[in-house]
Amino acid sequence: MAQLKVLFFIVIALLPLVLVSCSGTPFSCSGAAQPTGGWSGPTVHDGIVYVGTTDGRVVAINASSGKQQWQWPDTTGLRALIYATPVVHGDLVYVGTYGGQVFALTLDHGAERWVYPRTGAIGAIVGAPVVVDETIYVSSSDSTVYALDTTYGDLKGEYEILDEKGGKHEKLWASPVIHDGIVYVSTLDGYIYALSTETGELERSFKAEAGFASSLAIDGGTIYVGSFDRHLYAIEIGGNVTWRFPEEEPAGNWFWARPVVKEGIVYAGCLDGKLYAVNATTGKAIWSYPTTDQEDRSSPIVSPPVLIDNLLIVINESGALYVFDLGTESEDQGVPSEPIHIGAAVDSPFCAHEGLAYIRGEDKDNHLHLYVVDIDKRELSWTFNLTEKAE
Repeated sequence: MAQLKVLFFIVIALLPLVLVSCSGTPFSCSGAAQPTGGWSGPTVHDGIVYVGTTDGRVVAINASSGKQQWQWPDTTGLRALIYATPVVHGDLVYVGTYGGQVFALTLDHGAERWVYPRTGAIGAIVGAPVVVDETIYVSSSDSTVYALDTTYGDLKGEYEILDEKGGKHEKLWASPVIHDGIVYVSTLDGYIYALSTETGELERSFKAEAGFASSLAIDGGTIYVGSFDRHLYAIEIGGNVTWRFPEEEPAGNWFWARPVVKEGIVYAGCLDGKLYAVNATTGKAIWSYPTTDQEDRSSPIVSPPVLIDNLLIVINESGALYVFDLGTESEDQGVPSEPIHIGAAVDSPFCAHEGLAYIRGEDKDNHLHLYVVDIDKRELSWTFNLTEKAE
């Protein structure tokens, strides 16, 4: 299912992105209903889980009781599709929508504190916003990164990303990455741009032969990113390619999920179903592990891996969750615990906190749930039905 969704959205992305938007939501001008969708993942903060649904709601759930705290909007009407994972900062949770608006909601009741823009809309927001030093950075498909004040939603800066011919990319779907005062943003057509957070001026850029499938990971002055040519790249901050993995023949599919780096090793999930461990300095393979579904068939890894101390947690599209203990594994082989099958398809990011993994998944009846897995006990702890709307 995830591969079909990914292919669909890439086809759309490689065409001019058209948002018919009179009221700030796609498809609303014609009066036609918006399609359901979105791959918003969950976020946990102070014992509350915030997650977007496929019908344009954000739901806040108590992580201890499993009970709903609030939902936004509190009406049955669809506000806009949500692909970006909510982000919490201070007393607000920030939500970017495919309709081209950023909402700041209060943590206690989900009330709207502010919306940007106040009227109209920017381009579709797909990547999760990033908050640094009281500024929220949002990548938009109108080829612009917006910097907003976290308290009031005022515009602090906008960084328009143009190609060498002065044209817009309209493919800023990945989350921006802020590193040492520089905003890094990748495009689906193969560019990485570095912009100053102080001036908004372009510091440098890099052009690859193929577009970038994953969001960027930056560690030790090196950018790690997956490409549509089925290779994983290490690129120096200055723009030079250090290595690509695999060096010769490409992997079995795209490295769609954002990689993670720990102690000199890059861990990257691939749509070929394998988790790869790669030496961060040399780009040489250390080990790989094939993940499967309950019928022992290969299953794509769409969600970025998550690290908790020495535990690397990986879930594939079939809903099989693997836990790798990086503190005890041998140097040349990754050996996980027995997989935990949640019985749902997973095509969005997940998160983990205090021994629990929070996963948004869709069961065989197309019902969306939040699944909570106890990592130590290796069992499903509880679930919450995200398809049903609370009155």
